[in-house]
Amino acid sequence: MKYHVLIYEGYVSFEIMLATYLLKTKGDIVTVGITKDPVRSSDDFTILPDIDIYELNIEDVHLLLIPGGDPEPLRNQIKTSNLVKELISNDRIVAGICSAGVWVKELHQQIQKAKDIVPVTPIVRYEVEVSGNVVTAPPHKYIDFAIELGAIMNIYQDDADQQETVEFFKNFRSSRF
Repeated sequence: MKYHVLIYEGYVSFEIMLATYLLKTKGDIVTVGITKDPVRSSDDFTILPDIDIYELNIEDVHLLLIPGGDPEPLRNQIKTSNLVKELISNDRIVAGICSAGVWVKELHQQIQKAKDIVPVTPIVRYEVEVSGNVVTAPPHKYIDFAIELGAIMNIYQDDADQQETVEFFKNFRSSRF
């Protein structure tokens, strides 16, 4: 399984770190840049993307994870907006947190309006909103966002495994130590 993370200048890395940590247990993380040039996060980590958006094959995408930050570099790229819309339209999971979540919701609404689809009431758990194949959350809910993505992507062995993850990362309790 491949989990793609769209990185861009100024993205907020902490919002997705737990999600990528959990997802990595059941697949590969592939970083996607607008270009293949190095990208600097808001906290000054420099990452060299694995691929750029032009190399991305939507058939390979099980999940596109988009961290928050200043989404203008994303909004200003027609290719990026079209890619996200194409993924949503092709039932790929697109997850955005913070400002990226707002942007993803806007694109999802544009698709629904263009196709004259009546929006379904999203499922909301701990402020993480799941609307079909679109998952969004505010920045302070990055732990819940990560745990929910893990559930959606079936990374947990069973309910007990998921609960152990909740206890450890959210409630700071561990049965291991």
